[in-house]
Amino acid sequence: MPVKIIKNPILKNSTAIRSIGDDQGFGQIKGTILKKNAIFPNVEVCVFKRTNKQLLWTTTSKSDGSYAFRNIAIGLECFITAFDPQRNYNAVIADGVKAK
Repeated sequence: MPVKIIKNPILKNSTAIRSIGDDQGFGQIKGTILKKNAIFPNVEVCVFKRTNKQLLWTTTSKSDGSYAFRNIAIGLECFITAFDPQRNYNAVIADGVKAK
């Protein structure tokens, strides 16, 4: 794994030397899961790298339906999937999502 010198945008004068993958960084992707325009908690949510369909992270939406993926390279293009735990509805996909 390559070694990179990275600057933390939160700590303005901080520089770190870390061994990280090209998919990791200070970006994040966040959103809210809704089912028929109502908050939908406890849903499995996955983020994949767009170019090679590699699974990067998985999480479960919180009680308010929100989810967040952190430590993703800023600008990395991804797609998000969410799965209905009761399987009453098909999985939902958000494509072309970029970490900010």
